[in-house]
Amino acid sequence: MNTTRSLGTIARHALRLPRNVLASLWALAALTSAAPTLHAANWPAQNVRIVVPYPPGGLTDVVTRIIAEGLQRTSGKTVLVENKPGAAGQIGLQAVIQAPRDGHTLALVVPATMVTLPLTNPNYKIRPLQDFEPITAGVDTFLTLVTSPASGVRSIQDLRAFAQKSPDRMMYGTPGVGSSYHLNTVAMLNQLKLDALHVPYKGESEVLNQLAGGHLSFSLVSSAARSLIEGGKLVALATAADTRPAVFAQLPTFREQGIDFKTDGWVGYAVAQGTPAALADQVNAGMVRAINDPAVRDKLSGMGFIVVGNSRAAFTLSIRDGTAKYEALIRSGAVKLK
Repeated sequence: MNTTRSLGTIARHALRLPRNVLASLWALAALTSAAPTLHAANWPAQNVRIVVPYPPGGLTDVVTRIIAEGLQRTSGKTVLVENKPGAAGQIGLQAVIQAPRDGHTLALVVPATMVTLPLTNPNYKIRPLQDFEPITAGVDTFLTLVTSPASGVRSIQDLRAFAQKSPDRMMYGTPGVGSSYHLNTVAMLNQLKLDALHVPYKGESEVLNQLAGGHLSFSLVSSAARSLIEGGKLVALATAADTRPAVFAQLPTFREQGIDFKTDGWVGYAVAQGTPAALADQVNAGMVRAINDPAVRDKLSGMGFIVVGNSRAAFTLSIRDGTAKYEALIRSGAVKLK
């Protein structure tokens, strides 16, 4: 409906119409004029698709499905989680880049796809902040410094003593060269002023098995190690979080022990770059509302995550800061990528 033309028609015929009819027409014209604004403010206006660029069942998939349930509950719209794995996340992310810029197709993004891979993999074609508009971080994750019980190390002070006594046994594992685990471990060792041999594996499960078997002296690990820690098969020394996570309430952080170190893991969401800013703000508001849904918060906290739900600006800044930090670490030569 052409609102301007309609208003002109009403004006030309206003003197000929009964007062009650004229009032109704003005009300209709005002409602029609406001309709686009009302529609834009009520995101989502249709069903939502969240693309997870990894196989189902993983950490990021589970987190996304919990948040999707919250979004479906708070918005009243169907929210579909679609797994599109492959090419280190690029297949799924490209699908979002090619989708309409209407705010109803979101990408699951993590530090690997938005920070480390663009710095370490020359074949990675995603340009994080050129291709995507960050919306919000759903949760923060954290890594925990653990040792093998066989090492006899029970504290960070013990680890330093172990390094002096047995430098040839200072070995740590990660899920791969150039991974966030690798980069974070190098940053931690710099803070501790220690040296150690990096042993890369194909995944974290292999790292945990090697640690439990006494073949590695220490490693930074995710919450996947929680059962091994609670079962006494690994010894936890510190969490690399801002504050003590609820699941490790008795374990001090690095900063509590005078070491300026934390990891910056997160699970976040983005839309394709080119989505109008006002619409991206509405997507942010809807996603933050879903993340803060009490049922969502309880589930995610119970799994050991730190629930976030922040602004677009804050999430974008964390991506920029992480990129700058790791880029400096790589340029320093401390991280060996080959």
